[in-house]
Amino acid sequence: MLVSVDKIIGEAIDDASADLKRLSLAIHSNPELAMEEVDASRLLTEYLDSAGYAVERGVAGLETAFVATFESAEGADGLRIGFCSEYDALAALGHGCGHNLIAISGVAMLIAIRRVMERCGVPGTVKLFGTPAEERLGGKIVMLEKGVFDGVDVLLMVHPTAGYTGAWHSQCSLSLAVEYFGRAAHAALAPWDGINAGSAAIIAMQTLGVLREQLKPDWRTHGIITAGGRSANVVPDHSAIEYTVRTQWPDELAVLRERVLRVFESAALATGCTHKVVEELAYLDNRDNAVLGRMFEDLMQEKYGGHPVRGMGASTDFGNLSHRFISLHGMYDLDGSGSSNHTIEFTKGAATDAAHHRTLFAAKTVACIAAKCLVDRDFWESVKKAHRERPER
Repeated sequence: MLVSVDKIIGEAIDDASADLKRLSLAIHSNPELAMEEVDASRLLTEYLDSAGYAVERGVAGLETAFVATFESAEGADGLRIGFCSEYDALAALGHGCGHNLIAISGVAMLIAIRRVMERCGVPGTVKLFGTPAEERLGGKIVMLEKGVFDGVDVLLMVHPTAGYTGAWHSQCSLSLAVEYFGRAAHAALAPWDGINAGSAAIIAMQTLGVLREQLKPDWRTHGIITAGGRSANVVPDHSAIEYTVRTQWPDELAVLRERVLRVFESAALATGCTHKVVEELAYLDNRDNAVLGRMFEDLMQEKYGGHPVRGMGASTDFGNLSHRFISLHGMYDLDGSGSSNHTIEFTKGAATDAAHHRTLFAAKTVACIAAKCLVDRDFWESVKKAHRERPER
């Protein structure tokens, strides 16, 4: 009896549902920040080890990064498919972006494509990339620069949000850590002997607020003062700011970066402080493959109705991968509540049964798309053509 590839995928993921839910809830209950995802990485790799995958830990010099690989018994000459899992959390909010769900979605898709290769006798290789530090620092970018993704033909992942889309053009993003250094003094006896680093931080933040009037409507600047003094009667000798800037395109990010750096410098000049700026890795805009994205949206619409979301903001280090590889970053609806990412409501929603079931459906959807690339030569050729011909802007 012939069994459809879609049915094979559905059964494979359903068979693993209980294990995946256990992993998801364990990660959700123990949120770990960027590059600190020790327990999450351990849970995932131990599970993958026990399921018979070849697991490499600590890739690219990142303790919590890993790669799990399955090579078809028919040989590795076929397509080389890669999926991505994320598992870092947000400070104070925990898994307010649902990375516990992204973690298990990658595992689910890996399991599904392995089952297809085994049942259908299809040659090829499937990999799951465990990618830490998406919320900040950019683990995927480090892994990309170290060649971890080299040789993969297509990279895919899913991410929960409010609504669904297969055409997410994310914002380019750059995060900066700024410090001002002044001189402490008694704020009442001899304030003139001090150099106020707290004032430098305030001037910088106020100037950046004024700067917004001259920014394009789709540019974003936002940040917080993380240190501004420790005592009201001491002129602060140190202050610190964490700041992020976002634009639609890489060339615009370079322009905004220069303007913001001048603001930070001017605040130091105005107060007599010295200052230091440390830049994190820049996140590029995500560019989903048009053919893969349309299929994702069609399947999501068939299941949930409605229309794909357009004009969604935010950023991801997966964007850097999309500039190098054929890729899809499918966005799916968390739980039907309309909750927005990076809120406590989203954190709570990421642990619900509804979110689990929607995550598994999204994983099945993308696994079906990956399987079509694997077994349908004409479809794969159309995917490659769309990648070659995609516009630069």
